[in-house]
Amino acid sequence: MAKIIVKFKEVIRDQMTLHKATTTIGRTSTNDIPIENLAVSRCHAEIIRENNRFRLHDLQSSNGTFVNGVRVTDKELCDGDAILIGKHTLLFVENDALATAIAAAPRSGQDPDTFLRSTMEWEIRAEDAEAATLLYNPAASSTPHSGSLVVRAGSLARSRYPLTGEATLIGAAPYAEVQLTATNAPAVAAVIRHRGTGYDIFPSEPGVLLNNRRLISQKSLANGDLITIQGVVFEFQSGT
Repeated sequence: MAKIIVKFKEVIRDQMTLHKATTTIGRTSTNDIPIENLAVSRCHAEIIRENNRFRLHDLQSSNGTFVNGVRVTDKELCDGDAILIGKHTLLFVENDALATAIAAAPRSGQDPDTFLRSTMEWEIRAEDAEAATLLYNPAASSTPHSGSLVVRAGSLARSRYPLTGEATLIGAAPYAEVQLTATNAPAVAAVIRHRGTGYDIFPSEPGVLLNNRRLISQKSLANGDLITIQGVVFEFQSGT
């Protein structure tokens, strides 16, 4: 089920499932997604559900609506799109595993360790629990995998990170398998998941590059692909 995750300065403020035909976004409390910011118009934008597709419409807002850094008036949304309204980022997520990973970032005022210890504080659907277990307990994977990330540029604690679990988190969070050290690094920038005989990468931030191109949705990884996150360049090696 598609969701919107609202973030401000890398902190998750809210999330909601897009179950309505029209979801409104704006400064007033009557909107489905209210954003209390003077840069946001009273009725700023709306998301229209058309069967299993979603379109974003700007409602002639004063400061505009942006998707992945580009100003838009009407755009069909793709999994992983980052919508910028005022100073808030609204992540459009259709993949449940990615939504779970993003939702696990601590909210404002929460202690990260307490947050991780209590799944009750995740505020995610019960059916996401299995995915969350895999994401945050890589040892739960019953079958070891042979892929790895090799650091080609930038400075991290290690030069190679084996992708041994069902999911590998890349970010500044203490629970990330690949920990970024940049001061402005997000808690979770991307997730790499093993699928069958290969790997997929899911961006949770708009600044992730794959082979020097902005990554805005799920992509399959091929041997030798270059992933750039917060100035660090990783080479994906399939191990085959």
